[in-house]
Amino acid sequence: MAKYTLLLTVLGIAALASSQCTNPVNRPEIRSMSPQDRSRFFAAVDKLRHNGELDRLSKLHVDNADTIHGHPVFLAFHRVFVSDFAAALNKVDPGVPVPYWDWSLDATNPAASELFTSDYLGGNGVGKDNCVADGPCADWKMDIDSPHCLARKFNQGDSIAPFWPPEALLSMQKTCNQYGALSSGIENGCHGAVHLGISGDMSTMFAPNDPFFFLHHGMVDKLWYDWQLMDPDTRFSLYDNVNYNDPPVSPDDRIPGYPNLRVKDSLDPRNGLCYTYGSSGSNEAAKRLMQEVDRQSGAKNGSGKSPAVPSPQSSSAMSTPGDLTGLASSAGPMPSAGPISPAGGSSALGASAAATAAGNNMPSADSAAKLDELTSQVSRLSGNNNDRASASAALHDQQVNFLQNVLLNSMTPNHGLDIASAFLNRHNRFMKRHLNALVRREQAETPGLGLDDILSGLASGLLGKDGVVGHLLQGLGHVVEVLPQGLGETLKAVGGIAEDVTNDVFKILNLPQIDLSKVPEKERHIPYVTTLPEWWYKNNNLNATYAEQLHNQIHDMIDGYNSIPGYISPATAHYLAKKYGNHS
Repeated sequence: MAKYTLLLTVLGIAALASSQCTNPVNRPEIRSMSPQDRSRFFAAVDKLRHNGELDRLSKLHVDNADTIHGHPVFLAFHRVFVSDFAAALNKVDPGVPVPYWDWSLDATNPAASELFTSDYLGGNGVGKDNCVADGPCADWKMDIDSPHCLARKFNQGDSIAPFWPPEALLSMQKTCNQYGALSSGIENGCHGAVHLGISGDMSTMFAPNDPFFFLHHGMVDKLWYDWQLMDPDTRFSLYDNVNYNDPPVSPDDRIPGYPNLRVKDSLDPRNGLCYTYGSSGSNEAAKRLMQEVDRQSGAKNGSGKSPAVPSPQSSSAMSTPGDLTGLASSAGPMPSAGPISPAGGSSALGASAAATAAGNNMPSADSAAKLDELTSQVSRLSGNNNDRASASAALHDQQVNFLQNVLLNSMTPNHGLDIASAFLNRHNRFMKRHLNALVRREQAETPGLGLDDILSGLASGLLGKDGVVGHLLQGLGHVVEVLPQGLGETLKAVGGIAEDVTNDVFKILNLPQIDLSKVPEKERHIPYVTTLPEWWYKNNNLNATYAEQLHNQIHDMIDGYNSIPGYISPATAHYLAKKYGNHS
C-alpha cells in the first residue's frame, strides 16, 4: 500500500509539472488564514502522519540529503518537495490550503510568535526527550529516522535566537542577479537559523517530521518566487551554479528524489506546479522604508537618488568604514619595485624593502609586471643567507597578497569564480609564469633550497587542500554578491525616519498603532543574528568561512539601521505591537 501511495504521489507531481496551469492556487501566510482553515490544514497533516506519507517525505529528504544541500539544486528540490507535500495533503482533503510562515516578521523574538502557541503548532519540547506536548502535534510518535517522539529544543533554552529581518532578505534579493547567488545566500544564511532555532527534529535531516519544516520552506520558496518576480522575463528560466563549487548545471538536470522531473519543471511555479504566494506585508513594509532611505541619501548626495541596495556591479573595491565587508583590503598592498642589484647582502635588504613597499591594492598588468621583475631579481640574490631569507619571505607575502587580491577583485560579479581564467588570462603575465612554476616545485621529488622552499610553500598554501584558492572557491570571494556593497555609507546619509513612514509600516502590516515613545530604545532595535555551529555547515555541505563573512555583513547592516533615529523594522513593529498594543 505504501509503495502504491508513493507511486501515485510521484506520478501526481510529475503530472502537475507537465500540465498547463489555468488557475494557480494562492498559498497564504498562516496567520492570515481563518481558524477553520488552519484546523483543516492541521487535520490533513495529521492524516499524512497516519497514512505513512509524512514518513515517506522524511525518508526521501534523508535519502537525498547529500545531493540537495550545498548544491545549486537546493531551492529547486525544496520547491518540488513542498509541492509533493501539498499534493499529498490534497489527496486526503482536496482543496485544503497549504500555508507558509513568514518568520522574518518574528525575527526580533521568534519564540514569542503565535505559531508556538497551541492554536497553531505548539511550543517548545518538554522532558528529557524534548517531546512536543501541546497543539496539534502533541504526543506525536515518529518512525523516521528511528522511533521517537516529535521533538523541539529551542536553541536558547526557553527562547530562540533572532532570525534574519525583512531588510536583510530584501537586500539580498535586490543584490543577487543570478540564481546561484540567491540560493547560496539563503542556504548559508537565513535558512539554517530557523532550523536550528527550533531544533529537535528540525535540526536533523528528518526535519520534515515537523510541520514547521514545510511552513519554513514555504517561506524559503517565497523568497525565491519574489526574487523571480523582480525580473520575470528572465528569472523564471534562470538556473546556474554561481557561488557553488559545482560543475556546470543545466535546467535539464533531474531533481534528486524525483527522477521524472527536471529542474526546468520547477522554475516557474505559476505553471506546472500551479501556485503563487499571498503577501504577509513584510516585504512591502521593508520596501517603504528603503524608499525613504533612498530619498534621503539621494538628496544628501545631490544626485536625486542613491540606492540603498546598490547593484553588485557598481563597485568591487571597498574602502569606507561603513562598507559591509573589507575583504579586498584584507589581502594587503601591492609592491612597488625599485632598482635592485642582482648580488650582495645589501641588495638583498633592498629587495626586502622593495617587496614590502606599499602600492596599488587593485591588481593590474603593471603591478603584476613589477612584481614579476622583483621576483626575478630576488631569485638571483646571493650573499648573506639571512638577508636573502628576509627578502624571500617579504616577496612570499607580497605574492600571496597579489594572488588574493586578484581572486577577490578581478572577478566579474555574478559570473562565478573562474580560476583558470584568472590564472591564465593573457594580461596576467605574473600569474601565468609563476603558477606553473609553483605547481612544478610543489610536485618536485626533491625540495628546493632558499627561495624554492618559499615558493613551494606558497604553492601549497595557494593550491593545497586547505589553501587560499580552496577557501575562495568555496565562496569567500562571492560574499559581496549576496549582500550590497556601500550600504553602510548610504545609511549614514539618513537623517531619521519620519513618523508618517513609521505609521505606514504599521498600516502595511495591519498592526495596531502604538506609542513608540513609551517603548525602551533597546527594544526598538533589530537584534543581532546568532552564529550557527560548525557542525551545521559540515552536515549541509556548506562553507563556514563564507557564512561567517555573511554573518558579519548582517551585523554591519543591522548596526546601520539601528543608528537611524526613528527607524522601526517590520519585525520589530510586529513584536512590539503584540507586546504593547493593548496597553500602550
